[in-house]
Amino acid sequence: MTADRLAIAGHNPVSDYYNRNTGRFLRYGGSGQAAAIHRQLWAPGVIDVNQAFLYANALVAQAIQPVLKSAPEARLLDLGCGVGGTATWMAERIGAQVTGVTNSSVQVQLAQERAARLGLAQTCSFVQADFLDLPDLGQFQAAWAIESFAHASDGYRFFQQAASRLAEGGRLVLCDDFLSEEMRIGVSVEAATWVERFRRGWRLGNLYIPSQVDSLARQFGLRLVQDYDLSSYLRPFLPGRMVLMKLLTNLPLHSAYWDNLTGGTALQVCQARGWVQYHLLVWEKSDPDPIGSYNQA
Repeated sequence: MTADRLAIAGHNPVSDYYNRNTGRFLRYGGSGQAAAIHRQLWAPGVIDVNQAFLYANALVAQAIQPVLKSAPEARLLDLGCGVGGTATWMAERIGAQVTGVTNSSVQVQLAQERAARLGLAQTCSFVQADFLDLPDLGQFQAAWAIESFAHASDGYRFFQQAASRLAEGGRLVLCDDFLSEEMRIGVSVEAATWVERFRRGWRLGNLYIPSQVDSLARQFGLRLVQDYDLSSYLRPFLPGRMVLMKLLTNLPLHSAYWDNLTGGTALQVCQARGWVQYHLLVWEKSDPDPIGSYNQA
């Protein structure tokens, strides 16, 4: 059964968005065997599209490596797992037990099918749930959210839930879009318009500045250990395509996939103007520190 046929309209705008769009993302996104519903990262040494899609996975694996050394039989949690691309990649390369959480019924079924096809059904499990209200899944040595945190309507609740599932010394990794620090000073009408178009098109629940995110995380005993700005690894649209997309997305058309194109075009503008940046943030669980400090690596 195709992802389009599995799509079921519900009351959650984010789950509806992914139920309706996941099949199209996989068909037109070009991630192939990587099964990624996140962006390509063209870091130094990356030579093809497959590597660009897998680069975020490699960064997460590197970030949680210290935990894996001390807990060889670690349990890992993917918050916003999509169709299981990152979860199965981790299971194959690390050998850990991985649990993926998504609020999309379409994605859960596709992720389960992928794990079974790869012989990982005993290693990877997938749960349909809201990561702001996680079921009792036990404790994990590491968790990550690749381009899913921005969908959280309540950042405080996200960190409360994530931290409560992490074992002491565990690590949490976010790879996502954030507002730049300059947006703290003041936002022009033009910037506000494009940022709102991005948020609306991609069904984002938040867009924080990294230091604001860290302030939330510290309240739950999460200490920031790494902050990498990966914005330079993103490839912008070619100028001609950008002009065309701006014109097309101004048309009064409405559909889940059209909204995605509109949001993606707005994101390109926001990144080009320096309003939105793409960061990898890594925290380690220790004692709660409501004051703390924010340091960029």
